[in-house]
Amino acid sequence: MSDVLLCIVRDHDPWLVALALCIGIFGAVATAQLVARLGSVKGAGSYGWTILASVAAGTTVWCTHFIAMMAYIVDAPVRLDFGYTIASLIIAIGAAVPGIALSASRRRRAGAVGGIMVGLAISAMHYTGMAAYRIDGIVSWDDRYVALSVIFACGCSAIAFETLRKRSRSAVIAGGGMFGLAIMLLHFTGMTAMHVTVLDSGDEGLAEAAMEMLAIATALAALLVVGCSTAAASIDRQGRKETFRRFQRMALHDPLTDLPNRASFNEQLARRLRYFDGDRRLAVLMIDLSRFKSVNDVYGHQSGDQLLIALGARFDGVLRGNECVARLGGDEFAALLSYERSEELDDFLARLTSCFDEPFRFQRFSASIGASIGVALAPQDGHDPDLLMANADLAMYRAKSARSDKPYFYEASMDENVRQRRALASDLREAIGTSEFSVHFQVQADLNRGNIIGYEALVRWTHPERGAISPAEFIPLAEESGQIIPLGTWILRQACFEAALWENRHAVSVNLSPLQLGDPLLVDTVRQALADSGLPPDRLTLELTESAIIRDRDHALSVLRELQATGIALALDDFGIGYSSIDVLRAFPFDRIKLDASFVAEVEHSEQAVAILQSIVSLGTSLNMPILAEGVERPAQLVIAARQGCAAIQGYLIGRPGRELCDETLVRRIIRASKDRRDVSMVA
Repeated sequence: MSDVLLCIVRDHDPWLVALALCIGIFGAVATAQLVARLGSVKGAGSYGWTILASVAAGTTVWCTHFIAMMAYIVDAPVRLDFGYTIASLIIAIGAAVPGIALSASRRRRAGAVGGIMVGLAISAMHYTGMAAYRIDGIVSWDDRYVALSVIFACGCSAIAFETLRKRSRSAVIAGGGMFGLAIMLLHFTGMTAMHVTVLDSGDEGLAEAAMEMLAIATALAALLVVGCSTAAASIDRQGRKETFRRFQRMALHDPLTDLPNRASFNEQLARRLRYFDGDRRLAVLMIDLSRFKSVNDVYGHQSGDQLLIALGARFDGVLRGNECVARLGGDEFAALLSYERSEELDDFLARLTSCFDEPFRFQRFSASIGASIGVALAPQDGHDPDLLMANADLAMYRAKSARSDKPYFYEASMDENVRQRRALASDLREAIGTSEFSVHFQVQADLNRGNIIGYEALVRWTHPERGAISPAEFIPLAEESGQIIPLGTWILRQACFEAALWENRHAVSVNLSPLQLGDPLLVDTVRQALADSGLPPDRLTLELTESAIIRDRDHALSVLRELQATGIALALDDFGIGYSSIDVLRAFPFDRIKLDASFVAEVEHSEQAVAILQSIVSLGTSLNMPILAEGVERPAQLVIAARQGCAAIQGYLIGRPGRELCDETLVRRIIRASKDRRDVSMVA
């Protein structure tokens, strides 16, 4: 190696050696970047990157070689053979292609083998280029140094390309440096192998100034080619970074509102808890929109999306540096706040709730919505992300059940309520089909003739430990837990079996839950209940609310037509408190409309309630759909219902729900006495 160092110091122009060194290092690092990029490209794109990397590598080696060769000081005229010069460049680029392509493959040790192939390519380029270096003298070669130069080129290139398979920033720097070392060791060891015996033939050859200018021109050409390759790699890298940032944003943000999504919220919550400072506190909020579903149902999902976008913009407009609001999905949002003083939390909650103060106005519609907000605080309510979100969710459901727009803070007692509710849901699942459940019947009577026209089947649950449980408690629980379909099937079958045994052959009405209407087996279930019980179809009426139809209007109307084709009757229940859509009445001919009890309760004291009753009766009459007034408890209510044209009534005045059927004679007397303004209690 001392001979190599002596050759560099004694036989070379130091400035041109320095220029060659700079070109070699710059080009080697640029080549390393391109090779590393090639390792992550698949398909047809890899061919382009292979050619680009080969051009950069070949040009770097070729230019470094010729600059360093021109730096060689010899006391003899020097000329360059154009043919060999161009051939050496073609060899440098072309022979590097298979080695670079192989180094990017997934095969074991492919980097090392590919590097050896590149080392052989640059060795061939070097000695072809030396053939273009014509000296007026006798040139002899030391085979030992020739072999050593090839070994250096192949060994360093193998290490360089194997290192580049890691594709990290440090690997690019290390691999580029090692490839640059391969170029330098190849050239200067090869130059050490060359010995020149000068002959004086009188030929002046290339002047020293011309050699220097040619070296500089070669360096500029190298910078141009390698610089373009580097620029291409940089543009690609910047494009990939932009694409990555875009996909990262898409992955962490809700595409509709552009707020952070569930994954982003969970990551932020976990990070804040990980670096939680004891002097600060953390608030987790769960937000569920109120009255949003009606926007989707009435105006369509596109309008609902418009509202969510506008709400997201309002949320984003009130946020400050340490605050976050995310959309978890649907109409469910969550928020985070790190704070020190309780006043900061109060201010944050006030700004969030203010987003719902003004109605949302659009070209096609306007809507006012609210929100149920639950709050859990760290560390007192937990230090685990899942626990905090669960506790905030509990508080939110408490706010929702209370129908309050004010935020509810988590309390430990909420856990006990949830446990009791879960236990009751489990008991409900076990009780369906047992003697704990029974069907009671409430009478329905014709207002004109006073005769009984049927009974409504109402389910009752007698819990072995808690006693009688209100339907208002266990029916919503059955819907939430998914038990409403088996429970509804049991009620239907039980009502049909019991009604089939009645001697008076009155009709029986059974309520359908919105979830039951979505059951694909509903029609078959009704047919089977009628067939098994022997109840004629014309003695069964199914009652359903308008909300059950609005959920999926086309499907619901299709199912209702199938049900009506079996011969049963259909009644629209609780009319007046939902959407009261005339379009629903127009689209499907119900056999009866049941006016909600809340209207009947007000007719004695409210002229507006009477006017609404009159309008609904007129509408039903024009559509040939008789009106049944529910919740009739006092004689005055019966008189008003009769005067306004209601066809039938149901309520405590003529009979409470029970296991026994009513006496028809008594029902007639109560209706007649009420119309005659006589004391009904005397009749009973």
